[in-house]
Amino acid sequence: MIPIRDHIRSKSFPFFNLLFLGVNIAVFARQVMLPDAEALSFTLEYAFIADRLLASPLEYWYTPFTSLFFHGGFVHFLGNMLFLLVFGDNVEDALGHFRYLFFYLVAGALSILVQILFAPELTTPIIGASGSISAVLGAYLVLFPLARVTTLIPIGIFLMPARLPAFVFLLVWAVLQFFSGYFVIVAGRFDNVAYFAHIGGFVYGFLVALTGRNRYLQKFRRRSIYNVRTFR
Repeated sequence: MIPIRDHIRSKSFPFFNLLFLGVNIAVFARQVMLPDAEALSFTLEYAFIADRLLASPLEYWYTPFTSLFFHGGFVHFLGNMLFLLVFGDNVEDALGHFRYLFFYLVAGALSILVQILFAPELTTPIIGASGSISAVLGAYLVLFPLARVTTLIPIGIFLMPARLPAFVFLLVWAVLQFFSGYFVIVAGRFDNVAYFAHIGGFVYGFLVALTGRNRYLQKFRRRSIYNVRTFR
């Protein structure tokens, strides 16, 4: 399923969500424009590599965070940016701008840790915003479960538009991640998709939003009352 938009207006300017989008776009553009060898070198410099970080933690301390802004291809990049654009602004609204900044970065680092815990033998570099964006989805499920999400649903070679409740869309997404992670463990073969990072990020976002749900929603509602101007 492909989300197109949700139907909750932002009550404040989603500064950090747009900043994350902008940095991701700029980094991906840089990856694409560089020659292959230079692009690989550029990516590896900022990717998370567990053995390298353990060997030189002071030298590569930044990689759990910088790796969140790199992607392995156009589909990976486009999918992540679409999900962030659709769901991120309202989560930033509810959490508050600076809390959202730390939420996003911490979620990304923790999701990498979860991936390493479940796949310790994996030695390939880890890149991508999927862990952080999964946390955004987990938080959105708690905060706005009944919001409507315009979605394209693949049926054969066609894409059928539908307006689904957010909890339906997000629970289907989450179930797919959990089953994919389960089958990876059963098969014992790890591919290039960090399903455990997705799961870890989603659970983290769900729990953060759940523990402060009333407070975050009160803040969101106050903005609805007092902010005359809305953003989309």
